[in-house]
Amino acid sequence: MPTLKPVRPLLLCLLLGACASGPTDDSHARLMTLAQDVERRGDPASAASLYQQATQQPGASAETWQRLARARLDSGDARGAELAYRQALELAPDDAELLLGLGTAQLHLGELARAATTLASAASRLDVPVAHSRLGVAEALRGQPAAAQAAFARAVALDPDDLDARYNLALAYALNGQPDKALTEIADLDQSPRILPRHQRNTLLILVLSGQPERAASLRLDNATAAERDALIAQAQRIAAITDPAARARALGLIKTE
Repeated sequence: MPTLKPVRPLLLCLLLGACASGPTDDSHARLMTLAQDVERRGDPASAASLYQQATQQPGASAETWQRLARARLDSGDARGAELAYRQALELAPDDAELLLGLGTAQLHLGELARAATTLASAASRLDVPVAHSRLGVAEALRGQPAAAQAAFARAVALDPDDLDARYNLALAYALNGQPDKALTEIADLDQSPRILPRHQRNTLLILVLSGQPERAASLRLDNATAAERDALIAQAQRIAAITDPAARARALGLIKTE
């Protein structure tokens, strides 16, 4: 009588139908891991493409769409980011972080009224410096310096050590015709060891906007030649001559501090 050979595990699995409950290929998790790795390597556009594929897989969640939105925004696709944030909010309508992201995308699109509304909602729910700062930028760019001032003031109250928020508040004071408050806000900042060249240039802008161009002429500016200083002062004087608050805010380039 012939000896029966043992059935191999794979054949046994097929015969018994036991493989159906075994591990499966999780395409969503695999794509998310790959996208995050690509993102860490500094390629948000390629990461966005992978996140987009992940959104079409079983297991896609609000986080999947949020990561897609962030990658799109980092790659310069603000419209695509807005659409992705909206999809994320469909899945998680109570997520205030998603509102902050949506408002940020709208801000980059220049849809300032919508951005201000969205960011105000996010700021009221999150109450964190970044939300109030972005709201301040939106308000300044749409010509509402008092509202911008209030938003930046809240950001500073939450984090007094945030130099960008302090300078934004000072710029909002200057835009709102309050030069004394603007100068007081930056009075001790030039001695900070954390001050950067962009902060020094903002100091120059604030001095000129506050009617003190002579102080701007002697201001310390790291990595700037005398000719570059003169050009900055001339630019600041042109901005100071603009009467429309929204136009002045756009000329200041507040969106770049975002």
